[in-house]
Amino acid sequence: MKLQSSSKYLLGTASVLALFASAGSITPAHAGASAATRPIYFGGSTLASEAFRQIFDCYSHGNVGSGTAYSDGFQIGATTGPGWITTACNTIATTQVNGLYAGVGSGNGVRGYIANNPQQWYGGTITPPASGTATTSSFLPALQPSLIDLANTGSPSTVFGSYPYPRVDAGLSDSPLAIASGATTLTTVSLGLTPTQGWMVPGSPTTTYAALASITVAATTSVASYNPTAYGPAIQIPAFEVNVAIAVNTGGLNQLHSAVTGAGTLPGTQTNQGAAIQLTAGQLCAIFSGLVTNWDDTTAANVPYLTSGGTASLGAFSDANTLTSGSGSEAYASTSKAITVVFRSDGSGTSFILTNYLKNVCPLLDPTDAKQYKSIFGATNLPSTSFSNLIANVNKFRTNGSTITATWIGGSGSGSVASNVSSNDATKGGRVGYVSADFTYPYTTTVAGVTAPLSAALQNEQLRIAGTTVPNDTTGTLTFIAPTPGAALNAWSDTRLQSTSTTWTWANFNIYNNTFTATTTQGGVPLFGQSVLPLTNVSGAYPLSGTTFLDLYSCYSTTAGVAPDANRVTSLVNFLTWYYSSSDTRPTTVMQNAGFNPVPAGYSALIRSKYLGSLSSTRIAAGGTASTGCSSASGAL
Repeated sequence: MKLQSSSKYLLGTASVLALFASAGSITPAHAGASAATRPIYFGGSTLASEAFRQIFDCYSHGNVGSGTAYSDGFQIGATTGPGWITTACNTIATTQVNGLYAGVGSGNGVRGYIANNPQQWYGGTITPPASGTATTSSFLPALQPSLIDLANTGSPSTVFGSYPYPRVDAGLSDSPLAIASGATTLTTVSLGLTPTQGWMVPGSPTTTYAALASITVAATTSVASYNPTAYGPAIQIPAFEVNVAIAVNTGGLNQLHSAVTGAGTLPGTQTNQGAAIQLTAGQLCAIFSGLVTNWDDTTAANVPYLTSGGTASLGAFSDANTLTSGSGSEAYASTSKAITVVFRSDGSGTSFILTNYLKNVCPLLDPTDAKQYKSIFGATNLPSTSFSNLIANVNKFRTNGSTITATWIGGSGSGSVASNVSSNDATKGGRVGYVSADFTYPYTTTVAGVTAPLSAALQNEQLRIAGTTVPNDTTGTLTFIAPTPGAALNAWSDTRLQSTSTTWTWANFNIYNNTFTATTTQGGVPLFGQSVLPLTNVSGAYPLSGTTFLDLYSCYSTTAGVAPDANRVTSLVNFLTWYYSSSDTRPTTVMQNAGFNPVPAGYSALIRSKYLGSLSSTRIAAGGTASTGCSSASGAL
């Protein structure tokens, strides 16, 4: 069983950072000793947190436990399905290093990376006081990971057995790095937090730890800039192909159109792919714009959609539920059942992927802005890691918008959103949210102590162009696209995406910047400047696909900081070389078990040759390494 909190999984080996709304106590367990002097420290995206916990467990043979094997909840064994890692991981011969992951959200992941400051890997959103200092106790920045290495705490003891981590090795974000207007390098706002270490204190008995009663937040913030002189060029590479699932609670919905049932066990290939309902692009845009607020809505000529030929038309929200075996349409609910959107309240790359889809797709359905789609979704403040931007647009352009969005529910972290949707809690019936597929069934069964939500299968452009706008409710087979690894692979197989080049820098790896040219017409709709992934017309492609970026430094210090480590670069490069291997199938197995898919071979080949190859002048290296970009750099702490 996974250890769980009120907001998301507690995933072990001092791995995924647990976020709590109030102080609590935990019982640390002994993690397996690392073959290297130090672990590697990652932090950021909660979307990626589940997968990276399993990936790190595979790489280090899942060697954790306090008298009980695999107490972090991911077991190595022959069984397939949620919570299980292939036994093939036990035969990895490369020198392993424990991986620690703080799941604090994409915004905070980038913040810590740019500032090269692990104290910025706090959870949720902290608002500094207007002046002086203030303490936060109702929501501490972060809680100590549940499993720490008491047997190998290091010297000083802040190296392995405490939080915040002593250094930043990689930040993870589902949104791309971006240089602010007028700036010449990457910048972020850095908060002053006291204390800077030891956010956990020993409890009683001494094997327990509790959060500090409060942490001091300073009013003065600083602008931290990425330091290329010290760190070398920034590196931004995709970690895997991901799907953002539309999580749904079907309580009170009696027309599901069509739920796919089955008892399969292999995520992504089993009969039951978790698709509880099917949604068209028109229905998604209507929900997230506040145009339709009830599952029983049958208002005629209300919801924008595109015909197969690209003509903008209007229909009822229920029209997509027309029976293939008869005539007429049915609402999802026969009586009133409010649509309640559950969203990420913190800085979230998952919000970026969702709003990138909405921005590129929805205005095409409403070209005259009659339903305010161009105003709401086409605004310059989208796409964004802040869902509050979309809420502000709905409030501004939708009649009674503030009343509509007042019913929407915010949650910090993917686990909070998933648990607020759930699937078997009737009091949450009608809720719809967005999380990475690994926080939905069948890739996990529980989230924060509740049953994981199911997902919706979505209509993509290929289906729209083929005239497939009605779910298949006669054969029980899936018509629309479920968020599976294969569906992500199909989306990334779109030939309109750029081919890799040895001249690529961090900016070129931004998959969302792959846009259509002025001459592109697709399904009767001229496209210019729109992002390719949300509008992919590849058969079987999931339209809400994206990636989690690994943000790395070119140059790392191996002698300075709280945790100097002569093996730091070796440990990191060894892990990444295994992770992006062209022949080792174990990373792929673990990724797909979590609902994700590895990046295309062209990407991984370029990453290996450009950043990991021992003879490459652009390889990741220690500060002061000759014949690299780090020859005169001190390296990131």
